Amino acid sequence: MSDRPALHTVPVWRRYAPFVPVLVVFLGSLAFALAKSSELERDMRIAATQNMLWVISQTQMELQSLTLAASVPDREDAEIAQRFDLTLARLSMLQEGPQARYLDTLGHLDKVRAMTDEMLALDPLENGPDPALHDALAALGAQLTPGINRIANDVMIKDWDEAAGRLDAYRETQRLIMAAVVLSLLTALAISGLLLRKQRQLHQADVENLRATRLLEQERDVASMYRDFAAIVSHQLRTPLSLIDSAMHRLERKGDKITPQDVIERREIVSGAIGRLTHLSDTVLLLARLDNDQLQAAFAPVQLDQLSQSTLADAQIRYPGRTLTMTTEAGAMTALCDAHLAGHVLENLVSNALKFSDEGHPVEIRVFRRGEQIACEVSDKGAGIALKDQPHVFDRYYRGAVQKDGAGLGLSLAQALAEVQGGRISFRTVPGKGSVFTFWLPAADAQPARDA
Repeated sequence: MSDRPALHTVPVWRRYAPFVPVLVVFLGSLAFALAKSSELERDMRIAATQNMLWVISQTQMELQSLTLAASVPDREDAEIAQRFDLTLARLSMLQEGPQARYLDTLGHLDKVRAMTDEMLALDPLENGPDPALHDALAALGAQLTPGINRIANDVMIKDWDEAAGRLDAYRETQRLIMAAVVLSLLTALAISGLLLRKQRQLHQADVENLRATRLLEQERDVASMYRDFAAIVSHQLRTPLSLIDSAMHRLERKGDKITPQDVIERREIVSGAIGRLTHLSDTVLLLARLDNDQLQAAFAPVQLDQLSQSTLADAQIRYPGRTLTMTTEAGAMTALCDAHLAGHVLENLVSNALKFSDEGHPVEIRVFRRGEQIACEVSDKGAGIALKDQPHVFDRYYRGAVQKDGAGLGLSLAQALAEVQGGRISFRTVPGKGSVFTFWLPAADAQPARDA
């Protein structure tokens, strides 16, 4: 076996090491942009949370509604209680979380707490519905309204100041984000350029590695194929040689008692064994010529029905007890092919049909034309082909479940010979009922149209 080509592989980390600094800059810029964007979003969320204008305006509205509901002549206890609860809820909201901290910075938190305490002292739920209580609530609402208005005014002024500062900060952050994005894009372009240049440098090495890998795979496949071939062919050679040796030994043991009938029987055995050896050697030679592209087809117009009839007659001589029939459609059945190669294909198909069917079942041949193709169909009533074997029918060295002898070369060679002549072999089968193999060849009168 020839020396295997060495594979020169470049470690992955060495291929991409030059890109690490550029990648760091790219990722750093992108991370900075994302961080600034997150910071901007957080500031906006906090600003929205601390937006006191909405909360204080709601408190003003509810206090005014409570004052109005408690001061009208036809006041209703349920509405007053509802307005009281809403006003108290707004005051409580001002004393919680960010709102409380905001008011504390303005110095109004204690005032709001005092307002809340004054309101709680007049709770309708605690004191019950009472006109005097309603008057007190109306008076308290009128008293607290100016204080709430002052708080709202201070909140508005402070909010305007903070909004202006935030706007300046947002503009600066946006500029930084844009700069980071631009830098990231430039870095990405630089990475792309480096990658393209690196790919050009590595392309030739990759091509060489791929070529070496394919050569290795081909070498392994060829080695495996020839190992299988040697094992199968050696077995197929031993069988006929054993038959010849056995026949000769039996004649030798009889000595002077040999009769003409013994000679005839042993001659038939030896003749059959020699025929098998001849067929095997022909198959091996044809495969060798195919594998080395040395097989040249001698194309000529061939009467496929006559060639099929000749093949059938030869098979009838080898299998005198079998029934073989042939039908031909009307018209000329002239194919453009190599008569010798086409005969080999037909002989293989007929032999298989006889081999894999019982003696009581006939083998039928039908020659017909379909479009620009002439076909020879060989059908049998044998065991058919198992479902698991069907995808491998034309694989070299493959032998199906029912195949007891043979090298697994016949159908593979037949398909290859059909393709050399511009044809093909198709089949259909029903396990347990038989198979039909069809040999397709181009019609002789259709060949000029295809060449045109």
